[in-house]
This record gives sequence, structure tokens and C-alpha cells, in this order.
Amino acid sequence: MQPTATEQLILHMLCDIHKKLGITDSFDPDLIASAVSSGDCWVLDWAYDIKDEGARNPPHVTEVVNTLDMYSFLSQGFERLDASDKAVVVSEIPRIRTAVEFPGYDGNNEGKYRTAAAYMVNDLDRFESMKDVAERNSHTHMAGTYARQYQVFEPIRATLIQRTMSADEIVSVLSA
Repeated sequence: MQPTATEQLILHMLCDIHKKLGITDSFDPDLIASAVSSGDCWVLDWAYDIKDEGARNPPHVTEVVNTLDMYSFLSQGFERLDASDKAVVVSEIPRIRTAVEFPGYDGNNEGKYRTAAAYMVNDLDRFESMKDVAERNSHTHMAGTYARQYQVFEPIRATLIQRTMSADEIVSVLSA
């Protein structure tokens, strides 16, 4: 959904009316106004299941969801490793303590990714374990790195039912 300028004005006015009337049991007018203003109308589908026929998530939103999911598994997997397996990962990946935490997206060049991550975690209540790191500024391009890592992670992801990632799997994803 991409509302026209007139539709955007109408939506903003309706959000203002909604807030002025103090309606609290339906739509979030601040979220709607923010999504419409920023051109991130995909947020409305995630929040309210409102989707134009044939509409799809923008590619960067799918990439952000995949990345946040991957880093959730990486972090959880590393935390659950025993001491000897953690030592294996630490020996293979420098600075492992920060490597299993989501590094964020570049604030100067990957703004749409950072915005999507912030919406996911802060407004749409997805990936709650990522609350503290979702809006991190990596200060370097990361989307390409995450895409390479996800190519390695995706086949592993299919096997992560009732188990966490092994040390070798964590190393292989982070090394990509």
C-alpha cells in the first residue's frame, strides 16, 4: 500500500481525530501516522493485517526479519554452549562476545534497514530479545554481510527444532 498525498493527509487527519477523542481500544494513531509519514506502510500489514491484494513485504524488510531471526539463534546458541564449545567458537571468531550480538546497520547508508529493525522490535513487538541492540549503528555497511551469513544459516535454520546451534554452526555462519 502506498497512499497518495491526499490519502496521506486524510490518514493524518483521522489519526489526529482518533487521538483527540481518546480512543484507546483499536488502532494506534501514532504508529499509523509514523508509518504513513515515513513511507513504511508495510508496518500496517504487520500490525493490523491490512494488505493490498498481491502486495508483498519490501525486500529490505524480509532481509531484516531474516537477520534478526538469525542473530536471535546465534546469541541463544552461543549462550547455551558448554565451556569447551564456547572455547572452540572463541578460538575461531575474534571478539566473539560482540560477534553473537546483532551489530546493527549503518546509520548513514542503511537507514531503511535500521528503521525496519526498530519498527519490528519497538512497535510490532517482534524479536523481543533484540530490544537492546535493534537500533545499533554499525558505522559500516552490514546488509551484504548479513545476506552472506543468512545463506549459510538458512539450511541450518530448518534443523533448529528443539535444539540450539552447535559451535561449528555458529562459526560457519559468523565466518561467512
